[in-house]
Amino acid sequence: MINIKEILTKEHSKRTTNLVVETVGHNPKQFDELLLLLFGKDKLLAQRASWPLGYIIEQHPEIAEPHWDLLIDKLSVSPHVAYTRAIYRGLSTVKNLPNEIHGKVVDLCMNCIISINQPTAARVYAMYAMLNMVNIYPDLKDELWLRVEPLLQHELPSIKAGAKKVLKQLRKIKA
Repeated sequence: MINIKEILTKEHSKRTTNLVVETVGHNPKQFDELLLLLFGKDKLLAQRASWPLGYIIEQHPEIAEPHWDLLIDKLSVSPHVAYTRAIYRGLSTVKNLPNEIHGKVVDLCMNCIISINQPTAARVYAMYAMLNMVNIYPDLKDELWLRVEPLLQHELPSIKAGAKKVLKQLRKIKA
């Protein structure tokens, strides 16, 4: 079995990230090893383990399913901003999150969207994750609209671009 820690220790690159994504794939033991690195004491390894995490969740959402509670709970004590970004990226791509965590996801995403302390990419991914939740719970449409529309006024171009796309999709959803 390939040692993920060794791979991540060597370098921090897209190539390394892709190798970790390939290595972990559908392997729950390898995913568990990645999680140990994410939540370990070594901040550099936590940062490096975060990058592939988002891609693994996107490509193999079933591997994260037993861990969603942990992954979401760790957002409040995020080991690194890269972790925050990776989790929101994963949330934005997974369409069938376990029902038990929907409430937590909605709360976290709604707060992230309007928080100037969150990384820009995390805020945009949170908008898309909430769009997924609105597709399940159309009653959330107006609340999301009220969080996203003001972002068009005084935010960074990347947040404005994400907000425009989300608002366009919200217009198509019947509440």
